[in-house]
Amino acid sequence: MIELLALSLLLGLATWRLTSLLHTEDTFEWLRKRIGIEHDEEGWPMIYPDTQWGKVFQCFWCLTVPLACGFTAFVGLAMALAGWTWPIIALASSAVAIWLEKQVMRSRAR
Repeated sequence: MIELLALSLLLGLATWRLTSLLHTEDTFEWLRKRIGIEHDEEGWPMIYPDTQWGKVFQCFWCLTVPLACGFTAFVGLAMALAGWTWPIIALASSAVAIWLEKQVMRSRAR
C-alpha cells in the first residue's frame, strides 16, 4: 500500500511538471500554436480553438488526466503492476498534479 502511495505521489509530480510545460510554458508554445491556440504578446495562451485538443489544453485539470494515464500505463507495464491498481494510480496522480497546481497558483497570487 505504501508503494502505491509513493508511486502515485511520484507520478503526480511528473504529471504536474509535464502538464505545466504543455499548458503554459514556452517550451511547448510551438505545439500549442500547431493545435491552434493563440498567444498574447507575452507568450501566454489566450484563445483556444473549439476542437477536442483545444478544449483539453484550455483546462489544466483536463490535461492532467491523459498525461497521468500515460505515465501510469508506462510505469505499470515496466513494473508489472496489477491491472486493478492502474486506475487508482492514474486518478491519484492526476489529483496530486491538480493539488500542486492549486498551491503554485495560490502562491503566485500573493
